[in-house]
Amino acid sequence: MRGHGGGGMLSGLRGTNAGGMFAPTQDNLTDDSVVGKVYDNRVVMRVLTYIAPFKKDALISLAAVLVYTAANVGIPWLIMLGINLGINAGNVNNVHLVGLAFFLVTLVHFASNYLQFVFVAKVGQGILFSMRTQMFDHLQSLSPSFFHRTSVGRIMSRSQSDINQIQETFELIIVALADLLSLVGIIVAMLIIDWQLALVSLGIVPVLFLVLIFWQRFARRSFMRIRRAIAMVNGEYNQNITGVRVVQSLNRQQVNLEHFKTLNQEHLDANLEAARFSGSLQPVVELLIGIGMGFGIILIGGLLLQRGSVDWGVLVAFALWIQRFFEPVRQLTMQYSQLQRAMSSGVRIFELLDLEPEVKDAPDAIEMPPVRGDIKFEGVYFHYVPGVEVLQDINVHAEAGENLAVVGSTGAGKSTFVTLIHRFADATKGRITVDGHDIRDVKRQSLVNQMSMVLQEPYLFSGTIMENIRYSHVEASDEDVAEAAKSVGAHDFIMALEHGYNTTLAERGVNLSVGQRQLISFARAIVSDPRILILDEATANIDTHTEMLIQEALNRVLKGRTSIVIAHRLSTIRNADKIVVLDHGRVVEIGNHGELLARNGVYAKLYAINYGLSHDDAAVSEDGETVPIPADND
Repeated sequence: MRGHGGGGMLSGLRGTNAGGMFAPTQDNLTDDSVVGKVYDNRVVMRVLTYIAPFKKDALISLAAVLVYTAANVGIPWLIMLGINLGINAGNVNNVHLVGLAFFLVTLVHFASNYLQFVFVAKVGQGILFSMRTQMFDHLQSLSPSFFHRTSVGRIMSRSQSDINQIQETFELIIVALADLLSLVGIIVAMLIIDWQLALVSLGIVPVLFLVLIFWQRFARRSFMRIRRAIAMVNGEYNQNITGVRVVQSLNRQQVNLEHFKTLNQEHLDANLEAARFSGSLQPVVELLIGIGMGFGIILIGGLLLQRGSVDWGVLVAFALWIQRFFEPVRQLTMQYSQLQRAMSSGVRIFELLDLEPEVKDAPDAIEMPPVRGDIKFEGVYFHYVPGVEVLQDINVHAEAGENLAVVGSTGAGKSTFVTLIHRFADATKGRITVDGHDIRDVKRQSLVNQMSMVLQEPYLFSGTIMENIRYSHVEASDEDVAEAAKSVGAHDFIMALEHGYNTTLAERGVNLSVGQRQLISFARAIVSDPRILILDEATANIDTHTEMLIQEALNRVLKGRTSIVIAHRLSTIRNADKIVVLDHGRVVEIGNHGELLARNGVYAKLYAINYGLSHDDAAVSEDGETVPIPADND
């Protein structure tokens, strides 16, 4: 037996990643409340790969940052030259020259600052666009088990807020780079002009960094508390909104409100605590700026000025540099928590992007030829969790054009049976063939394009009825759509609507009844004339009248097609060519309706239960029909 990547629906999500960096699994994705490092090289390097299409804009923004930094450092220097060479020297020409230079540098400062913001935003938005498109495409390729095990809120958090944070990562890196360059430039300029005065003026910097280290220890806990609190608030919102009908039916509004108030109060307290920490830092920085300027510039600088060791221009320039030195420090401090959030968002989003779908085409997979519909299960086993087999030694043959029904009690493995045919997952042992082709040896898209599935829960998309029916086959003409609707009995009710096929459906099609939605789902399934049609309890949630309409439609639709029908209502599959009875993942009976009733086995018990009969109170007539025996009324 050749090995074809299987491993079940969960095991396929544990594995390799495209970048070989984050090695995620479906079960250990980083928690949303985790705050990461202030700098994660893996995230930064990965983000930078998205810049390639915007390389020109990125280089312009980098050049603008360098020019802006040089202008920012150079302005105090020009003021120093204007005072020393012009005003103090009494040289008007020098004053005019320095004034002109100052004006030009100011223009450069303005222009580079503008270009920096514009092109950084342009690149950042480009990264956002590319990553969100990639995420959308990637999510559509993941296996159904991922969505069964991962909440919608968590997926949306990664697709929206985390991607926004990643976009901000690039912008923050550029801003942080500008701030760091400004710091380096100011220190170099001060050391060049007067290294002794520079050392005295910057002597307060070690104290500042000690304060920042101490502050960050407490502030980080506060920011983590905010993230945990908002996650709880959002979770409570999601739970109560999605379950609002249950909440209202059980009259839990007040109890839920009190619980939400508790969670919201924690969020409020966490934000107030963070505000206190943030507010405490600003006065400390201002105090240190005052000490640096008061002690370094006024006291020491004043003494040096009296001795003639420095000029007035130097003191003014140093005062401006000290002011500008602490501004980037203040900005970097305030960006600390934002950088942490951005880095942790990067880890989370790249973990998700690196998850590989469970089912992938083999490198040598071929296009599936036109399908006749002959389906075989040959010794098929399947498990979600290793050691716990959901399907065991399944050997079933559905001939082309045959109507095969699958029945069994809840948990027997019916839905898993059809899941494997559609290749939402691969068998862990054995093989499934369609027209003699192992379905793992053909390109999945070429196979499923010739199949359709109707699920128990009809799902319609926002848009018109016409758009919903031709959803998977946009090339279908209006006539094809109408013909599909007529064949399933949906045409009349559609035409009775105000705008007919152009009627716009609300989200999930809630402006239609469940039965109407299911009829449209049937029309959507057959508009492409599939050779294989799978019905997974497609009539379970509809009323008896609509079920009769669908049964009449199915009698027409299923002719000439291979169909696999799962049904709890056994009345819907009495005319099936072959009925497969599953019990605890094994095939226990195969035959038609009459044959299975005559055996008086598992199917007969299910049939009796289906009609509210005890097994002992049912008899089988000569034509295979179950006849209830009247009770003794005496």
